[in-house]
Amino acid sequence: MKKLNKKGLIGIIAGGVVGLAILAVVGIMVFRIDGEKAQQIAISQAGGGEIVEQEISNEGLWNEYQFTVVNGDKWYQIEISGFGRIEQVESGTGNGYMY
Repeated sequence: MKKLNKKGLIGIIAGGVVGLAILAVVGIMVFRIDGEKAQQIAISQAGGGEIVEQEISNEGLWNEYQFTVVNGDKWYQIEISGFGRIEQVESGTGNGYMY
């Protein structure tokens, strides 16, 4: 069996790193959600209602979403990750939230 020289070993390691980076980017592109799906998740979390405010922030290769949903006399502020996970929910009733 032939010994690897330094250049060959560095090439193999660099190829592995590039391959992992490509897999990570493809994974992000496949599993991330768009704004429409994030809205559906927020409305579902609130049990229905209407989105009265939304904010989208870019975090690298994906977005993070924040919605305010009003359902009857109750309001919800919902944060959703770029992969559809609900990060935070705040809620209240009445005039606690002005829109």
